[in-house]
Amino acid sequence: MEALPQPGPRGHMLEVAVLSLSLLVCFFGGFLPMFVPSLTLEIVLRVICGFGVGLIQPLSASLIVDCFKKGSEADALMGIRSTMVGLGATIFSSAITGMTSTWWKSLNFAAVLMIVCIIMIVAFSAFDKKRN
Repeated sequence: MEALPQPGPRGHMLEVAVLSLSLLVCFFGGFLPMFVPSLTLEIVLRVICGFGVGLIQPLSASLIVDCFKKGSEADALMGIRSTMVGLGATIFSSAITGMTSTWWKSLNFAAVLMIVCIIMIVAFSAFDKKRN
């Protein structure tokens, strides 16, 4: 397993910035609908959340492409990535269904996971920066 050269500090920080920004967009688009009285505004916020997800999804594939040479290992990781996306969508959908059976606006609390992800990304990118 031979890793490709990592992108420079600017490239890495740009990826971290895009990921953090997209997670924040997802958080605000996913959490704020709980507090708005208008269905139209709630739909607009859900669309904004979708834009954030659209920014996040390709980053996982680009991470694999950046870190591993083309070949069986990268192909296997892309397959694992696709499997985890499907599995996560299934589990998350099931959990949301269970939450909404009690109170339908509780599904917006799932956006709190975005904040946990942002904290982890910032912490690990700072750790990675210290290491390099």
